[in-house]
Amino acid sequence: MSVICSVDCSADADVVPYPGCESQRSHQPESRRGFEDEQLGAMTMDATALPSELLVTPQPLVGFCGLDTVRQGVHKAVWEAFSGSIQRKATERAAVQYKLLPPNYEFPVAKPKRASYEWYHPKGILKRNWMLKHLHVLPSVVVLFQDMEWNDVQWTEKQVQCAGIVQALKNALQERNTRLCLVLLQKAAPLPPGEDLLAAERAASLTTACGITSKMLFILPHTEHLTGYALRLESAFLDMSQSYYALMSKRIRNHRDQLTAAHTTLKIRHQFKLGFVAEMRQDFSTAQKHYFQAYANLDEIRLNDSNCLEIKTVAGFLNYKICRLMFKLKTPRDAINQFIIHVDKYKSRVGFKDLAFEHHAWMSTQHSVFAELFCEAIKNGLPALQTQHPGIYYHKAAEYVMKRRDAAQQAYESLLSAAEGSVPSNPTPLSLYTEFFGIRAVKTGDPVAEQQANVQLCEQERGFNHSTGIIALLSQAMAQFKIYKCLRFRKKLAVDMAEEYLKSGDHAKALTLYSLMLPDYRQEKWSTIFTDVLLKTLRCALLSGSVADYISCSVEALSLRHHGEQAERVLLLENLWQVFQGLPPMVKTQLPPEAQALWTNALGSVKSPIQIDLDKVVDVVEMCATFDRVQLNNDDVLQLQIIVRVLTDVPLRVRSFHVILADAANPQNSYKLEALKFFCFPSLTQLRCQQQEREKTGKLPKEPKAIEKNMRLEPGSYYQLLCSTEAQQFHENTQLRIVRLEAHMGTEHVAALLTSSSNYARHPFRHHTRSRDLDDNVTINPLCYIAPTFHLVTQTNLGHGNGSGSLEGDLPVVSTRMLVNEYYPVVTTVNNPYNVYLQNVGVHISVPVALRSSVFLTTDISPGRQKLHSQIQIDVGELPAHGSNTATFYIFSLAETEIKLQQRLSYTLDVDRGGSSAGTGTGSGGTGARINTAPNSSESTPDHEVRSVPQSLATISPVQIEYLDETRLRKSRDDTLTVRCHGDFKFSARFYTLDRKPLAQVYRGENFLLRANTEVLAVDDVEILDSFFICDHNLVQSNYSFKQKKYSNRYSAGDQLESVIVLRTNSALRDWTTARDLDHRGKLEGKAVASKFIRSSPAKLTSEESSAPTPPAGMSAYMSKSLAAKIPTTMTIINSNSAVSNALQAANAGLQAEEVNLGEETSIAASNQEGPKTTRLVYNKALEAVQGTGHCRGFIKGIYTLEESPSTLPIFGVFCIRWRRANGKEENESKFVISGLDIAEPPLNIYCTIEEKMFVKMPMAFKVVLKNPTTHVLHLIANLSISKTDNFICSGHKQLDISIMAYEEKELVYNLYPLQVGWQELPVLSLEYNTKADPQKNDSQNALLDELVQRALPKRVFVLPPLKQQNK
Repeated sequence: MSVICSVDCSADADVVPYPGCESQRSHQPESRRGFEDEQLGAMTMDATALPSELLVTPQPLVGFCGLDTVRQGVHKAVWEAFSGSIQRKATERAAVQYKLLPPNYEFPVAKPKRASYEWYHPKGILKRNWMLKHLHVLPSVVVLFQDMEWNDVQWTEKQVQCAGIVQALKNALQERNTRLCLVLLQKAAPLPPGEDLLAAERAASLTTACGITSKMLFILPHTEHLTGYALRLESAFLDMSQSYYALMSKRIRNHRDQLTAAHTTLKIRHQFKLGFVAEMRQDFSTAQKHYFQAYANLDEIRLNDSNCLEIKTVAGFLNYKICRLMFKLKTPRDAINQFIIHVDKYKSRVGFKDLAFEHHAWMSTQHSVFAELFCEAIKNGLPALQTQHPGIYYHKAAEYVMKRRDAAQQAYESLLSAAEGSVPSNPTPLSLYTEFFGIRAVKTGDPVAEQQANVQLCEQERGFNHSTGIIALLSQAMAQFKIYKCLRFRKKLAVDMAEEYLKSGDHAKALTLYSLMLPDYRQEKWSTIFTDVLLKTLRCALLSGSVADYISCSVEALSLRHHGEQAERVLLLENLWQVFQGLPPMVKTQLPPEAQALWTNALGSVKSPIQIDLDKVVDVVEMCATFDRVQLNNDDVLQLQIIVRVLTDVPLRVRSFHVILADAANPQNSYKLEALKFFCFPSLTQLRCQQQEREKTGKLPKEPKAIEKNMRLEPGSYYQLLCSTEAQQFHENTQLRIVRLEAHMGTEHVAALLTSSSNYARHPFRHHTRSRDLDDNVTINPLCYIAPTFHLVTQTNLGHGNGSGSLEGDLPVVSTRMLVNEYYPVVTTVNNPYNVYLQNVGVHISVPVALRSSVFLTTDISPGRQKLHSQIQIDVGELPAHGSNTATFYIFSLAETEIKLQQRLSYTLDVDRGGSSAGTGTGSGGTGARINTAPNSSESTPDHEVRSVPQSLATISPVQIEYLDETRLRKSRDDTLTVRCHGDFKFSARFYTLDRKPLAQVYRGENFLLRANTEVLAVDDVEILDSFFICDHNLVQSNYSFKQKKYSNRYSAGDQLESVIVLRTNSALRDWTTARDLDHRGKLEGKAVASKFIRSSPAKLTSEESSAPTPPAGMSAYMSKSLAAKIPTTMTIINSNSAVSNALQAANAGLQAEEVNLGEETSIAASNQEGPKTTRLVYNKALEAVQGTGHCRGFIKGIYTLEESPSTLPIFGVFCIRWRRANGKEENESKFVISGLDIAEPPLNIYCTIEEKMFVKMPMAFKVVLKNPTTHVLHLIANLSISKTDNFICSGHKQLDISIMAYEEKELVYNLYPLQVGWQELPVLSLEYNTKADPQKNDSQNALLDELVQRALPKRVFVLPPLKQQNK
């Protein structure tokens, strides 16, 4: 038979192999020695632990014979393949245990069979050796391995030898049902059945010689597939083993059937054996039934003190088996209920009162083994709850061990006194126990023997280390309670474990655990529990020689919250001062020698001072600090107060007090101040009265006392400690924060450092009088700001007079107020009133971002150098002590608004930074501040880290300080300069026809009127020098518009002016000519273009404007075609505000204005900008910003609007007003952009020419020109009618048919002779289409012609009287 597979048949990891083959008798074979020793090892106290053979999972035992694993490698490989040395998957492993039997192994001899159990009375229920025998001694299958090849030349000799070995095994297994099989080890794999005749013949011969069947013969080739063959053989061995245990169960049942009602003990034994054998067969449900039946049969036995131990021992075995199988069969609720029932049934069955510790040991064992079963079930996937988990049972087991210890101590004392000291010297377990579980080898009914046995048990119990067992169980319980989030109960277990360490004498571990639990109970404020834990911690520190823990616990134990008398606190304080003086806390007679040695070594190597956090250790000392003032100047004295109160009822001595300060912005730098003087007040009322008197007078009412070393602080009193130092020791512009307070207790050798944070914690429950709380009596200032000194004083003069400007938003009171479109001067006087030398003094002025499109700054207004900026930097230079200088700049605004300029003054100063930290005395009570850039452990703790203050309580100065290097710093201050800009003029423009009617649409080539109305808004009187209109290239002004207008010398607010201008358009919107079109047309005609029309690309300019302006989105078609594509980065502002205005801008092309480069900007100016810089050029003369093509006519180069929704119509021109202030010299020019009208194509252009002046009875020419702007011939009929015959005498065609060719003109000339003086109606000329010549015309088109005639021809004229020459 050959098999091929790959498996792992190693035994379960929980299986405890049979320990060996040695005996206490030398003449016995090796096979029996191990069994004897196993029996001896099992004879321990039955109540303390379950035997190991009960705890393992029973597995069938298979014994191997004939393998020499030491000398032959093939045998060793075969053994490893079966025993599990070769690793295989857990799912492929068979539940089989293998045992290697030596050659002289002696099997247990079978007992003779009983014919009847009628007169048999067993001495006990379960024998100790039965489970061991079937688990490790008596195999169910014996396998004999032999090296035999089918073609071996010595086959006959080996066959005889093999038959002899088989016969010897049969003889050794007489009366046993152990299965026997033979395995032949061969080198090659066998051939298929029927092909190898030699193998079949010799196999039959071998089975006959050995007296076995063919099913008991196996072939195992030791090839590379050895593991697979072993797997097949393992399956065959398991089947044979199952049949063995099935037969064994049948035999036990036969014995059970012979029992009567009186054999209850045997019934329990047989049920246990049946369950055990069922487990061997892996039939767990059947095993559970048998165990449960055996457990039920225990109730039939009457329980007394004699059999109590045996009954409980067997009940514990059965309960363990039942619970284990229930967990395995996935019924955890049943397992828990079974355990609860089991414990409730036997917890009151103590037995002998002198051996009560034995009962507690049994109860502890039951709980601990059930907890282990529970843990194993959880690992296999069973969920647990907070109310039901293994930790509960571990904890219960630990409690029973504690009871066991107490009961053992009581039993030993009582039995020792009764036995009068006759205790055996070396009691052995063998003399106390029999071969049955739970039965002692004591003669029943002999009191002396029983008492001696009890004394021996007590003596044996004394050798047991109860603390170790308790700590182990509590540790396992803590782990479980942590897993299931029962943290509070876990703390309780930690305290119990620490107490057990304390009882066992391991004071260091007890101190560690107590120290870990102290913060939790302190935070939860359980005073009773905390007091108990604190005192035990103090005791552990005393016995372990821990100086730091002893001092901290002693200080905390002084609090009144902890239960105790005042005498106890006085004793604590005395012991504490003994430690401070380098002595142990107790006298040598009271302190154990070991602790005395520990204290001597600890005091010699103690690290002083020992820190104690008063924020955690409450109700001992209360400390609070406050600054006298929240803001100080650099030359003031910094003063602090520390309020201290002792909260306990014993006086304390404090060596010194310190306060730690830190910069809120740079917390790594800290300063330490020491309190040197103090006041003592019995109550808060007196402290408040002194504070109020000090605030009124500014002085202390009495002289403070000096602080002495080890100053005595009485309970209940308030101590006001004073600290002072020079504020100049700290950096300017620094916000100091109180980090922590420190109080030193003790001596130079050993001291305690009491630290408290600066945060004053208000009590959650206030007193109803509100006078007993500290913050109701003393103002708590945790911050103090060291204000910097700014060495510059400025005075600003605005306008053309001598007024002063206002800073920080106040309106200025000036002699002249700022107007739109003028350069408004600002003169700033910078003065240095201090005895210091200032360098790099500068004034930086910037316009707010919202006004940077309409407000500009400059420092030069000379012609051609008017370069405007949004920010300017004026370098004043150096200022000596008490020196001064001036800085002048100009403001230019296009809008009427309030202007808030940001003014920054800056300078550099030579300083010595190292001198700022040198602490010097400050006179009375003053002390220097020690700088700690890297505080050591005694000056900073993790609980008092310096954190940044989120909200400043002190007023922060606008002065900014920047350290350039170790010897130079820059100071700067931001101010606001407010100037109100008033309007100059209010401008409005309206268009009319020649007959004075409002015009909504203009026809190309039509003459129309522009009425420009101007109202003076200037708050100061102004002089208007001139006004003129610059029209677009596509418009033409009449010569009448160029006449010089006369203005009065001075105009005030409210005065109005009007100008009338005659205009005519040359192009419609679609034919609007731009400068590009004109240049392109000139190039096509081969004409040279003037250089003033050539646009040069702008150079790279210096600027402080955030971005270049862009044309408005609603620009007309002509703007989109020309200017939008040509506006460069450099723009020129020409106009500002008006009701109809757009701001006009043109590119800097061909202009002679020289740009001023301001050089490198300061970092402050640069930081306020985003995007590319641009420069804007502003011109006083608008003609310079127009590409002229005629007199007051040309192309507007660019446009920029301040209005949100600019007009979509074209720009007709710019109206300019040249003005200056009354009695002023600087000329200004206000420019207003005039938006045009819609331009349509007319059917006919009509022009009328008449004399400017008409005199009576003098002939005058009345000429009408008709121009055809269309592409077809016009046929018209002209009629002239005179309404009043006595007004004029007229000569000319009164009716005339006219035909005008395309783009041609026709003149109608009439001679008029006026007859009367005054306003006279002119003859009326009417036009209509000749429908005969042009039938397409109709009446509506005639109406349009009539409208054009009405708009173009005058209705009346004024006739003057005759001239004197004419009269003569």
